[in-house]
Amino acid sequence: MIRLPGAVLACVALAFAAGCGNDNKSSSSDKSATPPPADTKAKSSGGSASTAPVVVTMQGNQNSPADVTVKVGQKIDWENKDGYAHTVTSTKGAKIDSGNFTDTFSYAPKTAGTITYICTIHAGQGGTITVTK
Repeated sequence: MIRLPGAVLACVALAFAAGCGNDNKSSSSDKSATPPPADTKAKSSGGSASTAPVVVTMQGNQNSPADVTVKVGQKIDWENKDGYAHTVTSTKGAKIDSGNFTDTFSYAPKTAGTITYICTIHAGQGGTITVTK
């Protein structure tokens, strides 16, 4: 009979116990084990708004909606649904001057504040943009 020191016997016993038996539990090397949950917290880049553009429909010499609220950097698209030109021209706040357009005009405000605008071609057609941080 071979006599082994107690520490060697303990190591052999632990190695044997770890490799023997089948208790149907998943081990860390089991590829079918459920992975840990993903981080679901949104991460902020600290940059400009990444939300979808706000759409203002221009039809029948009206803007719909006439008054909008957006974040700094958020795009606003004015879609001209009439068969003739319109403008988006600011009268107060940040400068906007689209010139005449018959399809779409886009603008993204760079600072917070309030902008009022009109269509210089059609009296009474205008609106307000409230820009938040």
